[in-house]
Amino acid sequence: MIPRAAIFLMFWMAFSGRIVLACSCAGPGPVPCGELSPTSVVFVGTVESIENPPPDFEQASESRVDMRTVDQSGYSRYHFQIDEKISGTQAAEITVYSGRGGGDCSYHFRKGEQYLVFPYKNDDGKLMATICSETRPAEFAQAKLAVLRAMRDHLPVASLYGVMRSTQQPYASVSDDSNGKPIANTRVILRSDMKTLESKTDANGKYSFFDVPAGKYHVEADLPQHFEIAQTILSEPVPPIDLPQNACYEYDVEVLPTGRIRGKVLGPDGSALPYASVELYRPSRYRGDGRSLGWSESQDLNKPEFIFEHVAAGDYILVYNDQERIEPITPYPRMFYPGVSDLKQAQIIHVEEGQEIGGLVFRVSGGRTTRPITVRLFAPKGELPDINYVEARGNDGSYLSEQELSPGVFRIMVFPGIRYEMHGSGYCSATEKELNTPVGVVDGSETGPGELALTFPGPGCPKKPDSDKDNE
Repeated sequence: MIPRAAIFLMFWMAFSGRIVLACSCAGPGPVPCGELSPTSVVFVGTVESIENPPPDFEQASESRVDMRTVDQSGYSRYHFQIDEKISGTQAAEITVYSGRGGGDCSYHFRKGEQYLVFPYKNDDGKLMATICSETRPAEFAQAKLAVLRAMRDHLPVASLYGVMRSTQQPYASVSDDSNGKPIANTRVILRSDMKTLESKTDANGKYSFFDVPAGKYHVEADLPQHFEIAQTILSEPVPPIDLPQNACYEYDVEVLPTGRIRGKVLGPDGSALPYASVELYRPSRYRGDGRSLGWSESQDLNKPEFIFEHVAAGDYILVYNDQERIEPITPYPRMFYPGVSDLKQAQIIHVEEGQEIGGLVFRVSGGRTTRPITVRLFAPKGELPDINYVEARGNDGSYLSEQELSPGVFRIMVFPGIRYEMHGSGYCSATEKELNTPVGVVDGSETGPGELALTFPGPGCPKKPDSDKDNE
């Protein structure tokens, strides 16, 4: 789902001078709808010219340019022809500024393209655009524009609206041309415990609901077979929408395919390899240079199986350790399913619409020997810190990753022949203090101890009162 903050709240944030510069742009969720402010500039416009343009990040990334050496100072200046006035201006042309990158939340417009723009006015009086606003290409703003026009023209405003689109997991390694297509002429159901409302998407996938009472609602739809409303990346069910009275909330509905790929990565001894992760690619998107990042899923001790959810129909390859970083958690070189080192011998995995491909066995070999170390954290005079973990470093300069087996118990894979220093770290919220154990030493030899105990000194964290434990 792609929820949007209510329009009046975005105006308030922008024009009260409050703009977040840390590029954390999550909205507050549904709020009561307000009115367009006559002083808030909102327009649809086409970029006619750009002065001091930002660096081309895509090109820099492809050519491995060190972005620390690229000059990102100053503002980019964008001159717009106004195609449609929404509020705050009667001009035919307007200039908008934005940063040039480097984590400044800047919005990078492209010459000749049309946008819906929500700038804010900075202390110098410049109109500034950021990614933390409703600014977007006009082609993705049709549902929003319908609501803005209704506000401007004093017409009824939808309580809930948006676009229903097909989508895939957001990884370039598996994208194709079917991604982002609107789901047209489809019945949409808005359901709560007390009420059921119906709407229908138009030819562009837009839908809207008017006069929706306050309440928690789930969105459903009469979708084509082998598709479902779901969240990208997350596997949990889509949470309900908590609409207040008089809402005007934008909520784009994501429709994902129901295909799945499941399997196990096995080591040379035939057992499931702890911590193993594999990457999924469409063959045409695999570059083979270790620089591209694929859609990655992992298996671990608790779930010795990798699972790719919501896989679109098509052909795929699976790759283990594509970047060939030989570490204790990835001790084997790059391999392709079902367990070959040559891409030409890789087996293509074909997925039909909605098909589940299960039971894949991916065998890896040719790597270094590892062994597990169990690290136990103790706090004899109190409780363990609320947040606790283990830091481990080898005398070869490597840093190790740990897996929590149970509270205060971790498993760390090590290489024989390497000497490791490990210590427990944590944070106690009751005292707002960081805690660290003394350093313990582990010899990675195959005959060395398999466990290490690390104890936090001092009083530790205060024990919770029994009443607090009863309420947990």
